[in-house]
Amino acid sequence: MPAYHSAFNDCERQLGNMALLPVNTSFKGPAPRGENPDIVDETLQYFKANVFFKNYEIKGPADRVLMYLTLYVTECLKKMQKCKSKNEATKEMNVLGLASFALPGESGFPLNALYKKTENRGEGDQMRTYLL
Repeated sequence: MPAYHSAFNDCERQLGNMALLPVNTSFKGPAPRGENPDIVDETLQYFKANVFFKNYEIKGPADRVLMYLTLYVTECLKKMQKCKSKNEATKEMNVLGLASFALPGESGFPLNALYKKTENRGEGDQMRTYLL
């Protein structure tokens, strides 16, 4: 059985080589306003299946966003696994959401071989805001 790929791979707007996809949110940011389902919904829908694949063929820029979000969901689950209550888990997710993280091309980014470094600092700031 093949891995699931994003339905948004035809997106034309990109940051680095990641797609800048619509997101269903009420917060302002670089992402355009989305419709249901968005890339976050797609990530959660395919998470259980995609997390078991050893290899993943990237078919477009939205697949890179899907991979990044899958890794982020995995990190969230690792943090929440240690929590004893819903309130503690909520606090952990707030801390994780505000924590500094490495962008593609920076040391500490886990998949640098698959992602292109941003062209300039402005694009890097826009990517950081998008991924928050």
